[in-house]
This record gives sequence, structure tokens and C-alpha cells, in this order.
Amino acid sequence: MTRRWPTCLACGLALVLLAGCSSKPSISGKVNFDNTPVDEGSITFLPEGGQRAEGARATAEIKDGKYEIPSEKGPPPGKYRVEIFWKKKTGKQIQNPTDPGTMIDEAKQVIPEKYNVKSELTAEVKSGANTFDFDLKAGGPVPSSSGIPEPPKSKAAGD
Repeated sequence: MTRRWPTCLACGLALVLLAGCSSKPSISGKVNFDNTPVDEGSITFLPEGGQRAEGARATAEIKDGKYEIPSEKGPPPGKYRVEIFWKKKTGKQIQNPTDPGTMIDEAKQVIPEKYNVKSELTAEVKSGANTFDFDLKAGGPVPSSSGIPEPPKSKAAGD
């Protein structure tokens, strides 16, 4: 019986380590638009290729140019289309459509559709911690010397 103890301990440890490896990835990063941090927006990672797995879609708020999706809310590893929205305050007050007689801050979507509803942004989420920084420009990605547009800056931890 004492000879089995090291084997049982090793098997138990292996099971704990394997369980930890199967957890969902975490995602974090920064989002700038025309060199300005997105102060209040949202970022969504949508699975490419029709993945419909439970929990495959992940969304986070962007605050002061930063976002974070913890592993318990993160999507599984895979390729994702990224949508970024920013309704920037204009400094004007408008009538509240849901509560007549009150005023609210006017906000307008400033990020072009090519970064949200018609997004060209992609990210490959891997196991563990992932960092994706997006430096968006109103005119789009800057063409490379080959004439093929380069995607906005995006990096994954460990690359």
C-alpha cells in the first residue's frame, strides 16, 4: 500500500494540472482611436467560421482606453472577429427620448463600421493570458510596402 502512495499522488497532481489547463483564456488590452484612448466603449470577440459553442462570444467595457475579459468570462481558444464601439459625448445636451422633459448627454458613434458592424479586425485567442491592443485610425490601416493593408496593431501574449 505504501508503494501505491507516490503513484496516486502523481495521478492526482496530473488531474489538477489538466483541469487548470482546460480553463478559458483571459483577454486584455488597450484601444485607441486616432491616438486618443477610447474613454467609454465596448469590445466584442465573435467566433469566426460559425462557431456557436456556448460562451464563444465575449464582450467587455472599455474604460479609459483599457479593457479586460477575465478567464471565467473569456471565450474558448480560436479565431475571432473583433467589434469595437465608441459613442463619444459631443458636449451637447439633448431631450431624453425615453423620459420627455429631461435632458441627457448627446453621444455619437465615432468609430467607423469597418471596426464594428462590418469589422475587419481579427484576433486569435490562445490558452492563457492574451493581450490585444488596437490602435484604430479614421482612415483605416496604413498600407504596407507591398500595397496590402496592414491590420491594426494586435499582439497576443507569448508571441
